[in-house]
Amino acid sequence: MSRCSICIISSLLLIALISALGAGQSSASSDVLAIALPDGPYFGQPEPGMTPTIFAPGLISIPNRRETKIAFSPDGREAFIGASKRILHTQQEKGHWSQPRVADFLGIETAQDVEPFISPDGQAFLFIRNGHIWLSARAKRTWRHPSPLPAPINSTSAEWHPTVTLDGTLYFCSTRDQAPGGYAIYRSRLKNGQYSEVERLDPTINSQFGAWDPFVAPDESYLIFSTERPDGRGKHDQYISYLRNGMWGKPNALGPAINTAESEYGSYISPDGKYYFFSRPAGWEVNDQADIYWVDSRAVLGKSARQ
Repeated sequence: MSRCSICIISSLLLIALISALGAGQSSASSDVLAIALPDGPYFGQPEPGMTPTIFAPGLISIPNRRETKIAFSPDGREAFIGASKRILHTQQEKGHWSQPRVADFLGIETAQDVEPFISPDGQAFLFIRNGHIWLSARAKRTWRHPSPLPAPINSTSAEWHPTVTLDGTLYFCSTRDQAPGGYAIYRSRLKNGQYSEVERLDPTINSQFGAWDPFVAPDESYLIFSTERPDGRGKHDQYISYLRNGMWGKPNALGPAINTAESEYGSYISPDGKYYFFSRPAGWEVNDQADIYWVDSRAVLGKSARQ
């Protein structure tokens, strides 16, 4: 691990430990099924092409269950899946994937945990618990008990969709400040080991139509997010903006292969840069069906995606 990575994760852990630790132990969930996952990268699934397909049908994307987000570790040997207000965990053990289950370190059976994200250096796990951002730090082959990030990250409003760059910069969306469209995307840079300031992105991103569900590139070169703009194709659509000279450029809607008349949500580029994952929920209630889709990342980022 680089000295930079050690400093970043040490700072993130210090921030998290300032707040109260989670309590309790998790037990079996009705959303956990006894499923043996195939060996190999991405659970042995055939690579997708330029048209999105359901990811791991019957294994990860299961009928009559709501799956909205997935996150992989940088080495691809560990994954978290957001499924019906619970986060399931699986990792490779002696070359075989473990059965997806609610991780013991999460604790609190009654919590509503969603939107998993692993930092690019693999040393921090972020997620949403009851509308606020929580963090767990890597502890060798497992994870420490999570803690909520303190103010100014978490507020009296709701926070969602944490995503982090290689230098520790945190992006998320929130309902604070009476955001137009209900949600706006915010950024906080890690300075002297603390997130002391929160910056609302400019109206190029946070238009009158709102902005939410961010995914930022590890090098902060692009930002993918959801919104409902007039040039969209339906409900929640995915847009991408590139950072040029410190300014976010005009967002462009992803193509018709991604955006449809339905809602698209849960933007995520795999750590190896090969695949784009997202979800198409039938609605926003906990029991509304949703599957995870994946597609070749060149459908989103162009030919440079795998270079």
